[in-house]
Amino acid sequence: MATSPSPDALASVSLKLPPYWPSDPLIWFAQVEAQFQTRKITSQKARYDYVVASLLPEVAVEVRDLVLKAPDSDQYDKLKEALIEKTAASKQRRLQQLFTGEQLRHRKPSQLLRWMEQQLRQTAEDAPAFLKKLFLQRLPSGVRMVLALAKADTPLAELALLADKVMEVSSPTPPPPINSMTEKSTLATEVAQLREEVACLTHLVKSASRAPLHGRSPHPHRHPSPRRTSFQDPSSKLCWYHEQYGDQARKCREPCS
Repeated sequence: MATSPSPDALASVSLKLPPYWPSDPLIWFAQVEAQFQTRKITSQKARYDYVVASLLPEVAVEVRDLVLKAPDSDQYDKLKEALIEKTAASKQRRLQQLFTGEQLRHRKPSQLLRWMEQQLRQTAEDAPAFLKKLFLQRLPSGVRMVLALAKADTPLAELALLADKVMEVSSPTPPPPINSMTEKSTLATEVAQLREEVACLTHLVKSASRAPLHGRSPHPHRHPSPRRTSFQDPSSKLCWYHEQYGDQARKCREPCS
């Protein structure tokens, strides 16, 4: 008679664990154990097998002995303990990263704060006082100026959310792209009209530059004839040149006093 599959085998048919996350093993194991609970996988050996199957080669070599030969008992618990011990970043290295490394880049301020909490293995409320100073140092100066107006006892998590809103407001909004055919057609029509107007103005300017200027002498460097002006006072005893240029006149016509 065929043997019926175990409850663990039936419950885990669709189970596929995410790749192991060395940067934060505690989070990874919390997610994995939630899947085990959902599918009611309680066997130490079954849990061990699923974790081993999800390990990348560079992680598996860190626990090589446990992978090649499973312990006789508590296989999952022993593998979990060894992975956390050998792959988790030391406290000293995590603090070094916290002080020297991460910048805001394209993340929200609240996301940066969560990363800093992860390095300390503490939430912002329980973290040392220096975390607030480190967090603020990594924000743009304009955002820091706004946060400086908040109350001194404002929790750091609330400051991070406020910084998110400030960043959203201060980020420039790009102009909307021209997607519709109607907008493209309108733009093309306006460009064509502008070209026609420019061509018309160009033609008028060229025509005006070729036409003679009425009322002016064709020789710009010669003084206009006194017969062509109507501004000379008939009762004046001066000739046109002296009346116009005074002592600077270089010509004179009689009668002239």
